[in-house]
Amino acid sequence: MPSWRSMQVFNLKNSIHYPRYDKKDCKKEVWGITFGLLKALLTKNTKRNPPFKYHIIYKVSLQEYYEDFDTRLIPDFSDKCPICGGIDCATFLGYYIRTAICPLTGFSVPDLPILRYLCHDKGNVRVCDHITFSLLPNELVPFRQLSLDFMVRAIWFKFSRHLSFTRAMDVIEDELNCLGDVADFINISTMMSWQLMIPTAFGLFMSADVNMVSKFSYEQLQNTDDLKLFLEILINHQSQSSNHPIRGPNAFARDYYRQSGGTDQCAPFLFGRASQHRN
Repeated sequence: MPSWRSMQVFNLKNSIHYPRYDKKDCKKEVWGITFGLLKALLTKNTKRNPPFKYHIIYKVSLQEYYEDFDTRLIPDFSDKCPICGGIDCATFLGYYIRTAICPLTGFSVPDLPILRYLCHDKGNVRVCDHITFSLLPNELVPFRQLSLDFMVRAIWFKFSRHLSFTRAMDVIEDELNCLGDVADFINISTMMSWQLMIPTAFGLFMSADVNMVSKFSYEQLQNTDDLKLFLEILINHQSQSSNHPIRGPNAFARDYYRQSGGTDQCAPFLFGRASQHRN
């Protein structure tokens, strides 16, 4: 198990408290949380869904997030539950693990922990029928193993250099990959799915009323079928929030999510469909 230390979490709201994660305390609460989860499942007219996905920004890389998790600070969401809006509603449930790969930084693990919470339905502004939610680091996309930044840059290489998928794989291996053989974690089929993800994101962005690019760039986007400009904007974007100084596709995806309503309006992610938006 990694030594998880010295991680600082951005304060999403001024009133959110950040109790330190303690494994002993967590064990003491496990039966109470389990009872609460079972009670919620038995008394609510809902499906057993995967957790509601909620993006959160960290000042650290995925590797630092992974290595420092054990002593990190964890938000308690006591001021507002992201699912129902209730006060003192959401309970920390623990975490589940997932694979996370970022060839750009040479990071790859099969057990990245994702924080998970239980909604006790104390509020009256429920945004979906889920009873749990999880905090997904902004570098990741729902149900995909590769980092968003890597996927976007890989497709940018293909588009901007007019490469075939086979040739793009070779270029990615040479210029974007700091891990082993690129064929160990991507193939032509996965690249095709990423390529389909870009126009889907473009369509979502153009249909939303968000002010994230210059008027000139927006007009250019309206008058083109070429996705190269959109990819260029994604890669060069800097977050509009001074409290979240991140750049690139991660920043663009986060700004879009926030400006289109975030959890308050159960907004869709720009890239990848979270569980709350799947049939």
